[in-house]
Amino acid sequence: MNGGASKPTSAYHSVVTMFSTHDPARQAWLEHSSAKTFYLRERTTVGRQPSNDLVLSGETLSRQHAVITAGARGYVITDQQSRNGTYVAGQLINRPTTLRDNDEIKFGDVEVRFRCTRKISLLEATEHALETTQMLKQVQSRDCWLLVADVEGYTALVTASGNEAAQQRLQDWTTGVRPLVEQHAGRISRYIGDAIFVYWPCATTKPGEVLASLRALEQWRPYSPMPFRLVIHQGAVLFSKSEHGEELGGRDVTLVFRMEKIAKGFGSRAMLSPTAVQTLGIEADCESYGRSAVDGMSDFFNFYGLPASFAAAP
Repeated sequence: MNGGASKPTSAYHSVVTMFSTHDPARQAWLEHSSAKTFYLRERTTVGRQPSNDLVLSGETLSRQHAVITAGARGYVITDQQSRNGTYVAGQLINRPTTLRDNDEIKFGDVEVRFRCTRKISLLEATEHALETTQMLKQVQSRDCWLLVADVEGYTALVTASGNEAAQQRLQDWTTGVRPLVEQHAGRISRYIGDAIFVYWPCATTKPGEVLASLRALEQWRPYSPMPFRLVIHQGAVLFSKSEHGEELGGRDVTLVFRMEKIAKGFGSRAMLSPTAVQTLGIEADCESYGRSAVDGMSDFFNFYGLPASFAAAP
């Protein structure tokens, strides 16, 4: 970090309450709109009473409102006969309910979002999403900007520091990235191991929002607890519904994940596809890295770096 740099404003930081067992196979948490992140234990109690693991305030909260437990099939939420009920995906629950990644939960009128890391590789994730959309009848195609933010050297960090210390730093990094995309209209599709997959629908998002998010991520980079790589693409995405919730797939989703390996080969920490720089209107400001093939695709692509002005001031 440069000695003359000043820390970013509080918008770049989130309050984190650690409830995690640091088990990499069971990383799950709740996200609040205030940007607070609450990591879940094997058993997490929720309510207004101070003895709860997760204490939430509000007149609609009961003293012991709900409990979330980890089991063989995932995380299950159970209402504790609360006065104003517990809702999952808009439905009032009256029995133990299995949570899915990205489920919205309401304890009374307090909203949080459940997130859970899927322990699969980046390419396995995209191939699974593509297979799912091919099998389902109702598939919608939407143009989107796509972003993959991926930690560099995580396996080496686990070897050097141990799994628990590495998980702690990964959680801090995840908590730092989240507001930098969500405050600029970005939508987190899923967390995949040590990476985050984000999208912006072109129909409802202005290019300036995407650029503001990229600029914020670059300016936060010197303060990040871990080095990371960004790849950005724009293209058609297949949206479908499955038992896992909303799935994103298609050729362009596969491309953005495979771009991460190409960016590593170029030695780039931020790389854009030609359609990304064109639709964002920054092609004239971006340095070209040259052309490269993409595994499984017949086309060659000319990839670009971010404008130098996006970097943090020295």
